[in-house]
Amino acid sequence: MTELQSLATYTGAILAGALAGGALPLFGGMRRSDVLLSFSAGVMLGAAFFHMLPEAVEAGGAAALPWALLGFLLLYLLERFVLVHVCAEPGPDAPAADGDLPLVDPHLHGGPAHVHVHGDATGCGVHTMGLAAFVGMSLHTIVDGFALGAANVEAELGLLVFLAILAHKIPNAFSLSAILRAEGYTRGRALAMNAAFALMVPLGAGLYVVLRDAVHVDAFTSIALAASAGTFLHLSLSDILPDLHRRGVARWRLSIAMVGGLVLMWALRFLRAGHGH
Repeated sequence: MTELQSLATYTGAILAGALAGGALPLFGGMRRSDVLLSFSAGVMLGAAFFHMLPEAVEAGGAAALPWALLGFLLLYLLERFVLVHVCAEPGPDAPAADGDLPLVDPHLHGGPAHVHVHGDATGCGVHTMGLAAFVGMSLHTIVDGFALGAANVEAELGLLVFLAILAHKIPNAFSLSAILRAEGYTRGRALAMNAAFALMVPLGAGLYVVLRDAVHVDAFTSIALAASAGTFLHLSLSDILPDLHRRGVARWRLSIAMVGGLVLMWALRFLRAGHGH
């Protein structure tokens, strides 16, 4: 497959996975899987440390490393002042998806997108509701698509980053649908918004391709890889793992799942080594 063909395949698979994950809380009684979230955090950590950063340094030298910090800070600042934590969703004690709204404290935190929710057992102190959650999580997904585009310049690396994003997008889509239903959105509207959310992956991947062709800078791919690795580190270390830690449930299972994701990414180094990398 050519680079564009594989990118289209990956983005299509992530789109299908996100749609399937988003449909579960709309048509079934399932809850999000903390084990899968913990596993995805380990996969993203492993992808950043074992694959993306080494590849960025190999292609662009040590000068590429500061861009990882820039990627981390960019996502941090967006979340701090504009967006929300991707862990946000109604907890086990939140109201059923029957149109009833949860109890909301009118005191806003960190800007108009943040609403504090009482009676929620996710452990996150700050959540967003409805449209704000959709916008925040969609912008995160554009970043993921950009990372996929940057990684896909090398076939094996593209596959690994695809797996990391897929493991993360399914529970993200589930969370978004749970928020929308708790806010009283209809199933049809929640599905449409989930589809738009999932389409941010191909949008982000296309953004990388357009910028790469427009910039014509040899080091652009290594810079993009390093910055994308920084966003992966932020998502896993600042969003997913702290939320799961605060929940304080199934500690051993969640820890094993996170380490399992790391081990998988470490083991997959040998896949790339076997192809001369």
